[in-house]
Amino acid sequence: MAALQTVQKIGPVLDLFTVRRPEWGVTEVAAEIGVPRSSAHALLASLVDIGLLQCRSRGRYRIGWRVVELNQTLQGTVDVRSVAAPVLAALSEKYGETTHLAIMERYRVLYVDKVEGNHVINVTGARIGAHLDAHCSAVGKVLLAHCLPSEIERNVTNRPLRRFTPTTITNPIALTQELRSVLRTGCAFDAGEAVSEVHCVAAPIRDDMGVVIAALSITAPATRFAAGQQEFKRAVIKAAADVSKSLAAYGDSPANGELDNLTLRAV
Repeated sequence: MAALQTVQKIGPVLDLFTVRRPEWGVTEVAAEIGVPRSSAHALLASLVDIGLLQCRSRGRYRIGWRVVELNQTLQGTVDVRSVAAPVLAALSEKYGETTHLAIMERYRVLYVDKVEGNHVINVTGARIGAHLDAHCSAVGKVLLAHCLPSEIERNVTNRPLRRFTPTTITNPIALTQELRSVLRTGCAFDAGEAVSEVHCVAAPIRDDMGVVIAALSITAPATRFAAGQQEFKRAVIKAAADVSKSLAAYGDSPANGELDNLTLRAV
């Protein structure tokens, strides 16, 4: 049981290390995750031992080089990002809008790839590696819609849904209804729910077993999105289906059977 509790604390510790704040001390970590200083030190030391963190001068910690090694290992496998990359690029080039690829990580959206649009007035979009609450984005709603209701209740709606803009869905019942609509229509919309005046539509990507593992979206300023909404919807659904077909074809290849379980999956 003690080992399990330690593992459960590792995620929150690693979450502290961001681009804006890449360095932490023992006392700061202890205060942030709510554990004694001795426990925080033990966690940090364990992460240093396996290379996920490095200890710098004055007891300060940063992300370790093992992360780079793991990233190279991931890139060496056939994952949804590598398969989706040309589709994202083609979709962005055709419409001139920003496209995103996202997965679910601990019931939050993690953006794993994007292609920026080329309009003079353009939506930059989420940074690759950025996390966002799932209830306020199109990609997040797509991924949540394919989770079990019990999982959503336990991990999302058991706490207040944060409001980012006037249109953010903050009522759990309304969110549940929205997710049912996503399942019926095969896509999700974000009507300025994360960033005002920025709209998007997303569709699910499935692996060779038919499991939703990612979501693909197109994002545009509200005025342009309103004019092309139906075309964007059709294009995103088709693009996501194309990526799904490519993943299924790879999974069906006898030569690549050993890599089936290495496809990037949602948590």
